[in-house]
Amino acid sequence: MSTTRLTSGNRSIAGRVAIVSGAGSGIGRATAHLFADEGANVAVTDLDAGTVQKVVDEIDGAGGSAAGWVMDVADAEAVPRVVGEIAERFGGLDIVVNNAGGQFPQAAIDFSVKGWNAVIDTNLNGSWYMMQSAARRWRDQNRPGCIVNIVADFWRGMPGIAHTAAARAGVVYLSKTIAIEWAPYDIRVNCVAPGCVETAAFSIYPPDGAKTFPESN
Repeated sequence: MSTTRLTSGNRSIAGRVAIVSGAGSGIGRATAHLFADEGANVAVTDLDAGTVQKVVDEIDGAGGSAAGWVMDVADAEAVPRVVGEIAERFGGLDIVVNNAGGQFPQAAIDFSVKGWNAVIDTNLNGSWYMMQSAARRWRDQNRPGCIVNIVADFWRGMPGIAHTAAARAGVVYLSKTIAIEWAPYDIRVNCVAPGCVETAAFSIYPPDGAKTFPESN
């Protein structure tokens, strides 16, 4: 897999340790490759062991440094444990990229409680568990840290995936708040909304969502 270099080429993250969640495919996979290309030690995490190993093998094959963990970001007990294992494996932690997420297309009026909670748990709660676990480690060790949250373009609403719009808006305003709270610990928190990226996940959406989603089944 080839990547486009987005930095000035000074390899400013060389030797840093970065966790990328949801790194088994799509934006997360590309991010993991780019970080490795810039010299970072990359912790590849995802729900699927096969995709995790594939990305680790790709990075290793390209001369990068990576290791993989199977992790569900919505598991409040597993996240701090895995974050600790990653820090121990690489001798520290510097960067967290919260990319893991998921949703399904459906008219909001038809959401079940289970469906709503599944998206909120992954996209909002999962991002929070990752942020808090890393921040507590950085605070306790008196070392700086950087968090990048991958969010959606929810600014004008997202018909058909209202659960994700709600969750990602929560991540953005959570980030605005803790960026201030955690600044004294030298922890930076930012959000990136990449926009529409055609990954394999596109296959679950109808070709004309604008006409499909507002109607109830």
